[in-house]
Amino acid sequence: MAVIRSGFVQVRTTGVVARGMPDLAARKMSTLLRHVHEPVLFAHVMLTVAADPAVEEPATAAATVSVNGRLVRAHASAPTMREAIFRLADRLRVRLGRAWPDERARDRRAQPAARHLRHRS
Repeated sequence: MAVIRSGFVQVRTTGVVARGMPDLAARKMSTLLRHVHEPVLFAHVMLTVAADPAVEEPATAAATVSVNGRLVRAHASAPTMREAIFRLADRLRVRLGRAWPDERARDRRAQPAARHLRHRS
């Protein structure tokens, strides 16, 4: 098992993971987490390659991220590690979007109510 740290992102590997894949995972997670509007306390990524040749999607990527103390998890499998990392990033992006909707969308939802109150006086 290898452990790589890149800022607040920690990447662990199990099995024969291709060179450069832990760095790719750390970069993808760091880029994704820069857009979160809450403090990111930590991010752990686990990259695993199954040794069994009969497994259709042997590459697995899993992430656990603590955003302001709330855990967000995502998991993805694919035929290649690169594809598993990209699927993981997509799933994590969706989960983060559900947990913390874009602040601009919240502001737009609040505006009609504020306008309505101003016109009533």
